[in-house]
This record gives sequence, C-alpha cells and structure tokens, in this order.
Amino acid sequence: MKSFLTENRVIISSVIVFTILLIIITSWIFSGSSGNGGDFDDRSAHYAGPFKVAVVLNPAKPKVGDNSLTIKLRDKNNQPVTDAKIKAVAEMPAMGSMAAMPIPAVMSHDGGGDYTGDFELPMKGAWPLSLEIVSAKTGDARLDFDMSTSRAGVRLGSATESKIPRADTNNKTRSDSVSKSSDRINAAGKFQVAGKYKIKVQLEPATPTVGKNKLTIVIQDKTGQPVTGAKIRIVAQMPAMGSMKAMNIPAVINEAGAGIYNGELELPMAGEWPLAVDVETETLGHGDLIFDLETGQQGLTVASATPAGISHYTCSMHPSVKSATPGTCPICAMTLVPVTKKEIKSGGISMDARRRQLIGVITGLAQEKQLIQVIRAAGRVNFDESHMTDITLKFNGWIGKLYADFVGAPVKKGQPLFTVYSPELLSAQQEYLETLRRRKNKQDTLLRASRQRLSLWDITPSQIRQLEKRGTAIEYLPIISPANGTVVEKTIVVGSAVKAGQKLLRIADLSTVWVEGEIYEFEIPLVKVGMEAKIVLPDQPGKNLQGKVKYIYPYLQGDTRTAKIRVELDNRDGVLKPDMYTHLHLKVDLGKRLVVPESAVLYAGDSRVVFLDLGNGRLQPRKIKTGVRNAEDIEVLEGLQPGDKVVTSGNFLIAAESKLKAGIDQW
Repeated sequence: MKSFLTENRVIISSVIVFTILLIIITSWIFSGSSGNGGDFDDRSAHYAGPFKVAVVLNPAKPKVGDNSLTIKLRDKNNQPVTDAKIKAVAEMPAMGSMAAMPIPAVMSHDGGGDYTGDFELPMKGAWPLSLEIVSAKTGDARLDFDMSTSRAGVRLGSATESKIPRADTNNKTRSDSVSKSSDRINAAGKFQVAGKYKIKVQLEPATPTVGKNKLTIVIQDKTGQPVTGAKIRIVAQMPAMGSMKAMNIPAVINEAGAGIYNGELELPMAGEWPLAVDVETETLGHGDLIFDLETGQQGLTVASATPAGISHYTCSMHPSVKSATPGTCPICAMTLVPVTKKEIKSGGISMDARRRQLIGVITGLAQEKQLIQVIRAAGRVNFDESHMTDITLKFNGWIGKLYADFVGAPVKKGQPLFTVYSPELLSAQQEYLETLRRRKNKQDTLLRASRQRLSLWDITPSQIRQLEKRGTAIEYLPIISPANGTVVEKTIVVGSAVKAGQKLLRIADLSTVWVEGEIYEFEIPLVKVGMEAKIVLPDQPGKNLQGKVKYIYPYLQGDTRTAKIRVELDNRDGVLKPDMYTHLHLKVDLGKRLVVPESAVLYAGDSRVVFLDLGNGRLQPRKIKTGVRNAEDIEVLEGLQPGDKVVTSGNFLIAAESKLKAGIDQW
C-alpha cells in the first residue's frame, strides 16, 4: 500500500512540474520576441500613412522637468519598422509677446521597432506634440497630438490619412481612429461649410512653392447659389519660431465672376503657412476657414471652420488666448469657450462661474426707489450776531475799578462792568443836583434837561435816583451791563484812558449760537430754508444735534465757490463753543427714481458704463446716462430698464479683460 501511494505522489509531482515548464515555454514562444508585434496593443494604436503608432509617456502625466517618450512603430502587417527617422517636437504656441517654445526630443531606436527619447518641459501648460516619421522602406507620415501637464497621456489631433486596407478583426477600431481625425482633415477641392457659406479654395500649383501661388475661391450660399460682392481676406502666417517673429502674408483678392474670386499669394520661404480665409457679406454675415498649408506638400487640408456666429474661442482665465478651433488653454488647460461676433461688436465677454468667483463678481438690480441724497457740509460754530453788545462811552474818561476783568467773564444785566472818572460826567452830576435844589417842581424844564443829559450818557434811572438820595456827585461812576452774556473782547485795564465812542468791551449771549456750513455751488438748488439739518460733532462721537436751516446767504465765497447756510441752535447747556468745527448733514428727498448701486458705474471720460449680466455667463457693457447720486445709488436717466441685472463688484477687472471692444468709443 505504501509503495502504491509513493508511486502516485511521484506521478503527480511529475505532472505538475511538466505543466509549469510547458506554461513557461509557451509564454516565451508567444511573447519573448518583440519582432512579431506581440507587445503592441491595437486599442491604443494610431494610424498614419503606412504606419501603426503607439505613444507612451513616462510619467504618464507630463511634468515640468525631465520626461521620456517611447514610440512603438509597426507597418501594415504589424511588423516592427526599424529604419525610421523620427522627429519629435513638443511646442508651446506663441502667446501675446511670448514667442513659441519648441522642445525637441532626440529619438533613438532601441530595437524591435521601439524608439525612445527624452524631453524637458520648462513650464506648465499645453505642449502640442508633433511626430514626423520617415522610413525608406515603409513610407512617411505625420501625427499631431494634444499634450498637457494637466492630464495623462496624449490625444490625437491630426494624422496623415492612412491608405491601409481595413480587412482584419480590428477594422472597427481603426476606422473609428481615422474618422475622429478626419473631422478636421478634408480633401482639398471640396466645398467646406463655414457659417452660412460653402467655400472651396484651390491652389495653383497644387503643391505650394516659395514664390507666387495662385488662389481660386468659389463661394456659395447653403443652397448652392453664387455669393457676389463678398469681402474676402486671406492671410498666410508662419508661426513664431525661437527669436523669429510670426510673419503674415496677405493675398490680394479680386472678384472674377459670379461667386468666383482670384488671388495671388507670394510665400517668401519654405515651411508651414497656416492659411486663414475670412468671408463677410451684409446678408449672410461672417464665415471663417483655416487651412494647413505647407510648401512641398500637395493641396490644402482644413484645420478648422468657424461655426456660424462664432468669432473665436478663448480661455475664461486667460482671455489673451484666442483659437479658431475648440480645445484647451495652453496656459491652464481649461476648456476654451466660444466668443460670438455679436459679443465682439457689443464688447461683451463670456465668463464661467469659476472665473466670476475668482475675481469676486457680484450683481445687483436696476430698480425704482425713493432716492434720498445727503448733502454733507463742513461747518463752524459762530456767535449769534443778533445777541452781541458793545460797551462804549459817550464822553472821555479814565477807568477806575474793573469788574469784568478778563475775556470769558460771565456778566448779567444790571451788573457793574467797571467805574469811570470823567470831569464832564462829574460836572453833569453837580449841575443836576444844583438844579434839583433850586427847582422843587420836578416837571421844571431845566431839571428835565439836566436829567436827560445824564440818561443820554447811559446813566441808568436807578443811578440817578441814588444820586438824588446822596445829594453829592461821585467821582468814579459805575458803568452797568445792558445785557446778559460773556465778555468776548476787552480793550481796557485799570487806569486806561478812554475816548468817547471807543469800544471797551464786547459781550456775546452764548445761549443761542449759529452753525454756519459751506455747500457747493451745484447743491444750492437742493437746499431750502426750513429743511431739517443734523449737526455732527467730531469730538463727541454719538452726540448729534438737530436744527433747521434759517438762512441761505445770497452770495458765494469767491475763493472756494461755496455758499454759506446758517442753522440756529439752542446752547443753554454751553456744549457748543464759538469756532468749534462741526459737520452738517442735510437730507434731500428727490422722490422715486430709477437707480443702480453706485459701485456698478464705471467712469470712462464723459461716458458712464455698466456691465449688464445677460445670463449664462454673458456680460455686456452698456452706456448709460446718469443723474443725481448719493453714497449708495446713482440715478439712471437712459440705458437701463427696471429689473436689469448689472455687475456691482469686480467690474474693473471685467473691463480690463474685455477692453470694451468696439462697443464703447471712450475705452
């Protein structure tokens, strides 16, 4: 029994070992040699001329710095192509003042139809990759790929049309690959649709050469009828290369017949000359075609045909990027958005939600509302000039005792201000007493005249009665205050000699003060006597006083071109001091007006511009006529309707991007 089990184990072990060896040998036979194409995945193959091409990047997502490129090259029989010379160039297109940057990869054959090379990218962005393949045994081909540091792998942009029969099991896959690229590659001599036109462009000679080349352009509408009187502009452009700037070569076009136009294009040097054809009529509008044209290569191939109404494609983040075809931004790899010709004429732009958020776009509505304008004026507290009193004498004299002895001293009516000695006053007192003793009848004419003389010298009735009781004249007679107030001016001291009519003291009643403000000349019609005024005290935050406009001065200040207004305020608490600075706020109710937020309006010379939000990311500049304004809103007289949505924040950046196109003459 043990012998039987041992024999079975030996047999089983032998079978397992034999099976493993068979698997290893089979794998080596079918995959060990690269010469039969066993490592080539047809699903990733691209077809160009007589070649099948697979492109592998390492890393798969290109990066700034060193990258490697592997190209697997096979012929129509899936056999490796080993004698090819491959020119591989990654090139960032020219943008604005920045020239195009070509980055070549030096390719070498590693065996079995595999070619490798390295390239170093200096910056992030889109780096279209072009491959030129030349094989003496197999043929020639060119492929163009979209490549970017923002995504993995490459995407076929165009390839020379393959003439390989598609009769194998991969026919469907290969046909799909060719059809995708053939959307942009059409045989020359056929009509191409651009906008509302059908356009055919033919070259003579068929293979462009350095020097003069003849062009024949046939233009029809979509029904096949000839289009006459079209404005045609044809320009061949050699892109910038290194330090060499781009060259534009225009063609001279003349109408030769019904829908037929002839022209001549003189190319100064060999190379690639993308040909732009622009057609425009008043009835059918605008149409664009861009052809790939290269000296030494027969015919023209259509690179792009602008859809009807589309001017170009641009990047929402980088509006300086303009492309005739859809695609990705060479700077940030974002999808390009279309810009219509209507937007170009109006100066409008397109802006996606992400871009709007980045620059802080906020919108508001044009609406009818009660417009309150606040006039702000600088003010100053002043004396109430109707409650000021000057103290003077009607005779010469000398000051004796001084009671109101400093500026700012408070005085009350009936209070003595100072005493004064005057020979004339002393003589008048004595004369009155003498007349009083001789004339017992107070109605006597001489007595009345003597009393009146004292009264005219501002001697009060009570002082005259005291003189009668005393019976003797006093040398230093007190001068009594005629009003309540504060001494604001003083020109005398004890012992001062004074003359008749000289101002000795000035007394101001500060229980009422004036606040005088200055308003601009254009604001005068808005201010009325009796309107409410708020007085703001800068040195007392939160303490505001209310008053009314009492007077508008009938003249202007010549140097400042401002008018003065007066507000009277009660000041019995003494809060307001003369010469104190204040602010006057006058509210003017202008009634119901159509307004937009003040921040929505841009000033462009004599023009006033807002950006109208049309929805779906569309923004359009609109000229408006404005009226009065306040701190928040500005009146719109023309250009907007209630409910229109306008940009209120971020409009300066929008204006910088749009350049306001041709829509606003001032920009």
